[in-house]
Amino acid sequence: MTRSPMSVLAIALCTLVSSACVGLDADVSYPDFSRAEVRGNLVTPENASDPWMFMQSFRVKDDVCAGIDTSPATRPLSHDDFVRFLGAQGRGPTEVKARGNLFWFDFPGADPDDGDVVRLRLAVLADAKEAANELHGALLEHGPGWWGLRRGNLSVLAPKAGLAEAMSFAIDRKLVCWGMFEMAGVDDVYVFPGPYMEL
Repeated sequence: MTRSPMSVLAIALCTLVSSACVGLDADVSYPDFSRAEVRGNLVTPENASDPWMFMQSFRVKDDVCAGIDTSPATRPLSHDDFVRFLGAQGRGPTEVKARGNLFWFDFPGADPDDGDVVRLRLAVLADAKEAANELHGALLEHGPGWWGLRRGNLSVLAPKAGLAEAMSFAIDRKLVCWGMFEMAGVDDVYVFPGPYMEL
């Protein structure tokens, strides 16, 4: 689908200033990451360095996930698979079972001593198609700035952030190595190419 220059500009502006766009407020303070730090882990779709930080203008470098298995999931996964992945990174969050097939993972936020957390919601679905549909629907429902990941039959919804903020968090925690990164824009959900991809 071809987008008009005005649509691209609106998406870029919304991404840079997500609080100015419609979308449920999450009242979350993400840890502070240097913008230059995250850009060092990105390349353009053509593999050039120093990409722009807006929708469809970059991908995550493969070497961000060096030593991590990024082959697509081929078997049904459980929430324990996500827990094991986080544990292997050595910085596991606090886990809370919300209900049935829904789990929360609380990561330290901007000021952990003051109780700031970034809560990710993991849903265990029947299959990959259902997980893709669930995440897509949740992102559209929550609106611009909300992001998530999916791997096989698991989907993870993360609270609203600017694109650089969300991508920094996902790279720092190696989440882009675990699942496919997606983010809600003004009127659609965008997939960002990275080391882990699946249909």
